Amino acid sequence: MAKYAMLIDLVKCVGCEACTVSCQMEYGLDAEHRFTRVHRYEFGTYPRVGGAVVTTQCMHCDDPPCVRVCPSGASAKLDSGFVVVDEEKCIGCQYCLNACPYDARVFDETRKVAQKCSFCYERVQQGQSPACVQTCMALARLFGDTENPDSEIARALARRTAHRVPGTSILYVAPKNLQPDYLPAAASIPGYVSTWKNFVQPAGKSLMGAVTGAVILSFLMNLGRRPAGHAETDNRGDSNERS
Repeated sequence: MAKYAMLIDLVKCVGCEACTVSCQMEYGLDAEHRFTRVHRYEFGTYPRVGGAVVTTQCMHCDDPPCVRVCPSGASAKLDSGFVVVDEEKCIGCQYCLNACPYDARVFDETRKVAQKCSFCYERVQQGQSPACVQTCMALARLFGDTENPDSEIARALARRTAHRVPGTSILYVAPKNLQPDYLPAAASIPGYVSTWKNFVQPAGKSLMGAVTGAVILSFLMNLGRRPAGHAETDNRGDSNERS
């Protein structure tokens, strides 16, 4: 089974933000929305000062909180490692935005759907690299199947020391002077996410089932009480409720 991951070499990264721009173009994002972000840090005291660049994006968690809270099944974790969003199933509730520990999702106010980095899943399916990888002029990004020893990323990991952010599909080659806390923290499941998934969401589904059953029963009872010869009228209406 293929397991895809991304290796980001922060020793090579120059902070040019070409990855950010190419990502925005690939997904048609507005200027204020970014899936890939470039963070710049300065540390030390004059005259001994240093700097570092760290890029972040969706971490494609092993157990994504965004998938746990999604009530419609729009957010999904594929066996190959991709975390994707089916925009046709998205109901715009934004629970996933609140659950993401990396603030890696955005919300399209026009179409009322959640969006995120998908590791350019459709491009990869066509044999192409993610847009950010293809655009990186410093060759600081590698993407591929870590389970395939012949893949470029597997060969790079065999000869380089890389830090995998625990619980995610993102690895970093970090400069020696980079403080560890500048890298993204290990993936975690917020307590309220477990509460939502294990108690609130099932209770909500049961409640909706009970309400639907009551409505149908009431309709049938009223139908049976109609006097003979009464003309039947169809007053069905559809309403879509979004939280």
